[in-house]
Amino acid sequence: MKHTKNKQSNTPVDINSLSLYELCRWAALKDAIDITAEKCEEKSIDFSTFDLPPLALLKYVDTATDSLYNKVITEYEKI
Repeated sequence: MKHTKNKQSNTPVDINSLSLYELCRWAALKDAIDITAEKCEEKSIDFSTFDLPPLALLKYVDTATDSLYNKVITEYEKI
């Protein structure tokens, strides 16, 4: 997947132009949503009606981004 559409500007976004940190941040956000969806499923809560606290999401994404970024850099340095 080389290009995706950005809903706000309708201009193609080249994933290759994102920095490693930005990619890690997107991965952390996806992880946060996946974890939330799993918890909703476990507790029989409709994900579409669940109100995710924005600050909790931001805190998780910040922490997970740094952790993932450091892990990728460490693995890259081993090569």
